[in-house]
Parts: sequence; C-alpha cells; structure tokens
Amino acid sequence: MSFTIDQESERTLRFSGISASRGIAIGPAFRYQRTLLKGEDHAISPSEVQHQIERFESAVQRARKEIEKIRRLAEQKVGTPASSIFEAQMMMVSDEFILDSIRRRIKHELKPAAYAVDVELSEQQALLKAGENPIMRERADDVEDIKQRLLRYLLDRAKWHSKIDKPSIIIAEFLTPADAILFSRSEDRTTAVLGFALDGGGVTSHVAILARSLGLPSVVALHNASESINTGDMVILDGERGELIVNPDQETLRGYQEEQQLFALGASESPIETIDPSISGARTRDGKPITISMNLEFGSEVAIAEAERTSILGSAKVDATRTPALGLGLVRTEHFLLLNEELPTEEEQNALYEDLAKRFAPAEITLRTFDVGGDKVLAGSYREDNPFLGWRGLRISLDEPEIFLAQLRAILRASCFGKVRMMFPMVTNIDELRRALKYLEQAKSQLTANREDFDDGLPVGIMIEVPAAALLAHVFAPLIDFFSIGTNDLTQYTLAVDRGNDLIATMYQELHPAVLRLIQLTIVAAHAEGKKACVCGELGGYPLATPVLVGLGVDEFSVAPSQVRSLAARIHAIDSTEAEALANDILKNAQSPNEVKQEILTFLGDRQLMTRYSEAIVGPSTFGKKLIKR
Repeated sequence: MSFTIDQESERTLRFSGISASRGIAIGPAFRYQRTLLKGEDHAISPSEVQHQIERFESAVQRARKEIEKIRRLAEQKVGTPASSIFEAQMMMVSDEFILDSIRRRIKHELKPAAYAVDVELSEQQALLKAGENPIMRERADDVEDIKQRLLRYLLDRAKWHSKIDKPSIIIAEFLTPADAILFSRSEDRTTAVLGFALDGGGVTSHVAILARSLGLPSVVALHNASESINTGDMVILDGERGELIVNPDQETLRGYQEEQQLFALGASESPIETIDPSISGARTRDGKPITISMNLEFGSEVAIAEAERTSILGSAKVDATRTPALGLGLVRTEHFLLLNEELPTEEEQNALYEDLAKRFAPAEITLRTFDVGGDKVLAGSYREDNPFLGWRGLRISLDEPEIFLAQLRAILRASCFGKVRMMFPMVTNIDELRRALKYLEQAKSQLTANREDFDDGLPVGIMIEVPAAALLAHVFAPLIDFFSIGTNDLTQYTLAVDRGNDLIATMYQELHPAVLRLIQLTIVAAHAEGKKACVCGELGGYPLATPVLVGLGVDEFSVAPSQVRSLAARIHAIDSTEAEALANDILKNAQSPNEVKQEILTFLGDRQLMTRYSEAIVGPSTFGKKLIKR
C-alpha cells in the first residue's frame, strides 16, 4: 500500500501509549465514536410496571442472542479459548442476582427499565473498578458493553456502526470485545481492519487479548489521542514501540514502510531459505550456528497455528513431509489462566502440553511454569502496592505447592510425546531454585509411584529477569541445563522503569549498556559450564540488537513467529567475529543507549546492511505536538 503526505496542509502528531499487540499498520484512520446511552430517571405508575419488566426481559433475551452470535463469530476467527470471553459476558447477562435487582428497582422504586438497568449495572462497574485485582477492573468494560446493549434495545436506538468500507485503523476512546470482533469480521482485504488504537484499555483487557489472537497491531493507553484524529487521516500504528503517528512526514513513512516489509516477509508462505533445519536455526556468514525458536502465548489456537506454520516453513521438505523444524523457546503457560480466569486441572494442562509436544515434534518446546503476578494478576491475588516487586513468578509457585506440583506433573507426563524443556520464571536466589528442583523430584516420585511415564532427563532452565540472577548466573549454572534471558523484565528491573507506564515509556531502553553487561555476564556463566544461553524477550526481535547479541555469544533467539524470517536473514548477513568485535567495543566504550545505537548503525552502514536491518526512522515523542525531525 502506498501513501503520500502533503506536508504543507497536514501537521504531524505523535502519541505514546502501551503496545498491547505487536505489529505495524499503516493506513487511514476510522474514528469510532460511540455515544454512550443513559437511562432517564422518572417515575412510572404501578400499572406500567409489568410492561417495563416485559420490555426488560425482551431486551435480555435479545442481548443473549446477539452475544451468542458474536461468540460463534469469535470462535471462527480466534478459536475456542479466546471466544470464551463472550461466554463470560453471557454469564453476566444471565446472572439472576443482577437481573432480580433490576426487576426490584422497576417494581419497588417505580423506575423505567432503562433507568434501572443503567443504575444497577453502573454500580456493578463501580465495584469492579474499585477492586484490588487489575484484571477485574478491566472487566468493567464488559459490563459497559452489556449495559449499552440493553439500553439500545430499551431506548429503541439503531445498531452501532461497526463496519468499515476500506482498510482502516480503528481509533476510539475504548472498544468492547464485541466491537473488536465485529470490526474484524470481514475476510475481504479491501474492507479489513488494520489495527486498533485506543485512548484507554490495558494489555490484559479482553480487547487486547482478542487483538493478539487476531494478529492485529494494537496500542492502548493513548489518553486523548482520539480527540485529535479524524476519519481519513493517514496514521502509522506502531505496535512494536507503542506509538501512534498521525500524518507522518515522508521520511518517517518510508522508514516504517521498509520495516513493515520485513514483517510481511515473516508472513510469507514460501520456505524460509536462510533457515538450516539441521540446526533448527540460521548460520552467520562465517558459518556459526544459532538456534531460532518462537515465543507462544498459550491458549490461542490462532497463535499456535501461526507458530506451527512458521515451524514447517523452516523445514527442508515443506511440501513433502511438513515436518516442523523450529521449536518453541518460550511457551507462556499463564496466558491460559488470563483467558479463563481460573486454574486448569492437571489433566487439562497435560492435554494441552501433550498436544503442543506432538504438534511440534521433532522440534523442541519450552514450557515456562506459571508466571503470574506483576501485570498478570489472578483473581483472588493479594493486593500489593508494588506488584512488580512483590508476589510473582516462582515465588507464587513455591508458596502454592499443590498448584506447582500439578503443573510439574502435567509437564513431565507430556515429555513422553516430544522434545520438552521446562523453565522457572523470576528466580532471584539459589535457595528458590533448590526448592523448585526438590518439588520437581517430588513430582517425578509421584509419577513413578503411579507408574506413569515421563522423560527423567527433562532439561530444566531458569529465566534471567532480574539483575541479581544475572550477577549470580555462575552460581545457578551448575544446577540447570540452560538460561533464558527475559530482556523485558531485565531491562525494567535494571533501569527502574515500569515498561507499562506510558509516562516514562521513553526511559525504557533495552540497548542500555547496563542491560547489555548483564546479558554478557549471563552468557559467560552459561558457556563456562557448557550450557546454552537464549534470549526470549523483545530485544531478540529488535533489528538493531541482532549483531550485538550475536557478538555477545547468544546461542538461541526466541521471537514471535512473524519475526523469524527477518531474524534469520539478519543473522545470515553478518560475520560472527565482526559482531563479537562490535559487542566488545560497545561494552568498552559506550556510555548511553544512544551511543550503543550509533555504534550499531555505523557497523551496519559500513557493511551496507542498513536496508536488511531497517528500523523505522522516528523522531522524539511530542505527545500531540508538531513532530521535531532529526
């Protein structure tokens, strides 16, 4: 798709938010404005009560039918796990406690049905928003959707416009899950939605979950961006960096179009030529093998299918055998919890893990035990003033041994059906690791007692996500089989920057020299014990980071499926000895993220690799002011 900008008549604006679904979209904006309905407060006579109750019952039945219709559409688009979002809505609109409360308001307070619905459901929203669980606070949007749906029927208003006539990026204050599905229902590329940009919302909201399942870029927490955008404005939605650029200049547009082309390569159905199936990865220009695997948000059939397709495209015999060549370097098992908001049983977990192992065999899959806490909070969790520094990751598993043992047994049982690895998240000290390994031995003993098969040599690793773990990596290395460096949290904890806080988003710098030094310490400790070091955070897919990470000695990159093809091409284009010299030079001389970036750009420019390593040319954040070009 090609665009041109009339710089004299258009003003470039930039808004910073939080990435909720990765990818880049370029196209016209569609400003979605939904006028929120209100129920008018006035008295009705006793003779009108029955009529109002009947109208309310009719509205409830219509809402149920419409939600079920949307649920079926969602199931076709994103699979059963994500479509269960609408089952939760169906439960809300079938909750007899709430429905009886509305009936009582009509009957005893002599209020019209629309007003009773408005007041009762608004109170339910207020309770959710005041709760301690951030996920439940975001569910207030689901209640708003139900409330507005009922009010539309009761007030005899027309349906909301949730269809576009050309490829567009949806700009809105907020969207409901139903909006997201209805906008994406078209299979015609000429009327397809390109992505979502929202003033509100969060990364664990139902709309964010659906956007990821749909494979659509999404940026949330843009505050008042929608007020400054009109339908037809040309916009760039950057789901990689969490930005929205309105009426970009030609230089910025060209940079993003180049980057978008790299993403498009990842969606190609042709074999990945730079993948060597014999090493499940790519070789550098001088022949050094580097494994490439994929990150997977567990629970989405669409995401699993995308990863499976990419794995097969890396095979030497795509058409003949359809044998997967690339494995899963990080399976985020906790995403099943976020979709269902309840703990799965051991049998349910085992069925899911076993299915993954079979589908990707003979490639390897790496199951991370539940990493909840922080920005991934379960219902019933304790309220914490600073959850990122609180009860999360392995800490929760060790405090909930029955839950932990059930997951360990489920993973072990699945290990008979393919190549399975397991790793523990958020390890901070050696005592935690020793306790976790004791629970693993206990789980093995339980399975042996029950005469159940498992791989006794199941490889076990840990995530390096906090500076303490990186600094003591040499202590951990003898006890485990591999390290997986989670650069998202490692950067956050090293720089004391909450990556989900849009107020300080520009301070989150993964190429900070301090972060790179911690990565180096981890790799050196791993190699000293003959173990491998993997990078599974977003830094692994960042084009400018590739030569530095190769130079530091990373053995495996685990990235989103859409990034595999471009990552393999980048690895194939560089010489590992030159990359090592670059990394050493950066660690010795660079004092800031900008200096690191400049050294990388010089390295790539000298070797005429800038196009292959293209990064969008963007200026500093101006939050809605005129863009200052470099």
